[in-house]
Amino acid sequence: MPTVNVLPFDEKLKFSQRQRVKINNVAYDLFWRWNHQGEFCVLKIVRAEDQQTVFNGKLARLNPHEVKNPATYEVLFTMLPYEISSEKAEVWVFV
Repeated sequence: MPTVNVLPFDEKLKFSQRQRVKINNVAYDLFWRWNHQGEFCVLKIVRAEDQQTVFNGKLARLNPHEVKNPATYEVLFTMLPYEISSEKAEVWVFV
């Protein structure tokens, strides 16, 4: 059975912000920003140990993304943006 977690997003800081998180014992840096022209959230995920970008894209509500190792294409985890707005970002992570 998969574990469900939520990526950290501080609503007091709003956009843009950076968070560090550990998923499957691997540290990742999350770079949250809001595209004001297109009115959507962009998330960039960088693996901390080697600064490899594993995801960089637009988040749309209930549109899942498989985050893959850029070298082997192995699925690292799956994300499901549950609630995305200019005030809040709630993204579920399935390991």
